[in-house]
Amino acid sequence: MLVGYTHANWIYAGEILKNIDSYDFTSSYPYVLVTHKYPSYEFKKCKIKNRNDMLKNYAYIIKVRFFNIKSKFYNNFISQSKCYSIKGGKYDNGRLIGADEISICLTDVDFYLICDTYSFISYEIEESYYSKYNYLPIQFIEFILNKYVNKTKFKNVEGKEIEYIKEKNKFNSLYGMSVTNMIRDEVIYNDKGWQEIPLSNEEIIERLEKEKEKAFLSFSYGVWVTAYARNNLIRNVIKLDEYVVYCDTDSMKLLPGYDKQVIIDYNNFVKEKIKKVSKLLNIPLDKFAPTDVYGKDHMLGLFECDEHYKEFITQGAKKYAYIKEISKEKVKKDMNIVKTYKNKCDILEITVAGVPKLGANALKSLSDFKDNFVFEYEYTQKNLLVYCEEQLPFELKDYKNVVYKVNDISGCCLLPNTYKLGKSEEYANLINDNSSKRARYKE
Repeated sequence: MLVGYTHANWIYAGEILKNIDSYDFTSSYPYVLVTHKYPSYEFKKCKIKNRNDMLKNYAYIIKVRFFNIKSKFYNNFISQSKCYSIKGGKYDNGRLIGADEISICLTDVDFYLICDTYSFISYEIEESYYSKYNYLPIQFIEFILNKYVNKTKFKNVEGKEIEYIKEKNKFNSLYGMSVTNMIRDEVIYNDKGWQEIPLSNEEIIERLEKEKEKAFLSFSYGVWVTAYARNNLIRNVIKLDEYVVYCDTDSMKLLPGYDKQVIIDYNNFVKEKIKKVSKLLNIPLDKFAPTDVYGKDHMLGLFECDEHYKEFITQGAKKYAYIKEISKEKVKKDMNIVKTYKNKCDILEITVAGVPKLGANALKSLSDFKDNFVFEYEYTQKNLLVYCEEQLPFELKDYKNVVYKVNDISGCCLLPNTYKLGKSEEYANLINDNSSKRARYKE
């Protein structure tokens, strides 16, 4: 299966870009949970040969082999790590630009998406399974919508911060509950210490049968949630392809000049879909679009412009920095202020996997955000957890100067840590290729 789409457009990686708009889906996963159809019974094996054999009202899982496949767009979507095999592949930071041959497992949603975003000479469906599509149980849909109504009701209400956090956590956990893996290896402790005992295939099958009897959600729900959400995002990305700078699961950042009508059309489609589902399932429309304390409607699934960046730079997935303008009254003491105006400030912020937001203070400008830049501990306060398995006895003095004798043979300690920006050699070569740098991929 494919995974959530978090990726930078390689033709812009490493460049400082100006006036970037950031769009975000409103509750992307809950939206597809309450408006889309899912596999409604156990998958059965079938023998489909091509796309024409796949029926609209049925969900499919297929293992398929593509021959001479190549992306049609500047953004690339197939994850290298999700392919069973690849021959002659060319990659864009873990995403497939093209290959002589790949083998991959897909849902029907993913398969249709690949057919529309990649060209290929032929494909072969090696294995296939089907189930009937249907909406999720009405009780579950109503529960999701009630959590959304409650979350919206408490948002930005003074004195209701705890209630808001509780409702938000419940709301956000609905997807995670369906993909929690309950079949895990045994972990025991004996005179040899901690040991992990792998389960046999027979034990896995036995536990799966027991899990089917007591589980109240299907794992396939979670698989199709990510497939639908990814499809909704990428269908918009390919329409705005050369203007898309960066994407992360339910958001995209766009260069000036993009066609806003694409966003408007998609939002109109969402509104019509919600009206249809509301009528079909006999659920009040205002549950899909509750109002907040200020009387503003918050309809599920819409693309909304949530940020505007004066400057933006990305070095790859989960690695970007930007400068945005905020009012002085919103400035906090730990923010990196790069410029001050009469009533406003420009602040520099980062999103880097493995680096706390505080790390932005290490940067003097976006020009510093490049390979080999080191985020020092004094800025990030980031610690490294180190495990000690053969610890010698020692004395520990606490903050009241009370001394304790520690005899534990194992433990862990926290050490100050740094983080160095960098990228793989293959990705660096791609974006630094003089024949194609800042040009469109036309090979």
